[in-house]
Amino acid sequence: MRRLALALLACSALTLAGCAQDFDRGPDGTVTDKVKDGKKFYLVVNPAKGGEEKKFRVSKYDYHDCNRGSKYPKCVDD
Repeated sequence: MRRLALALLACSALTLAGCAQDFDRGPDGTVTDKVKDGKKFYLVVNPAKGGEEKKFRVSKYDYHDCNRGSKYPKCVDD
């Protein structure tokens, strides 16, 4: 019984680990726009150190946590 419980726990952990979304972090700056394309979520950030705006993919949770005008990545970390 103990082996079965351990095996189920291990399978559950592997399944959950496969669901995590890991996208590259965008530049530090101010969120200027949010774009939703089907089930893909993007933020557009104006970098704090100058340069052009950058659009990058984020998780749906980060998309909902960051509003236009908020500071990225602070909006994700809060």
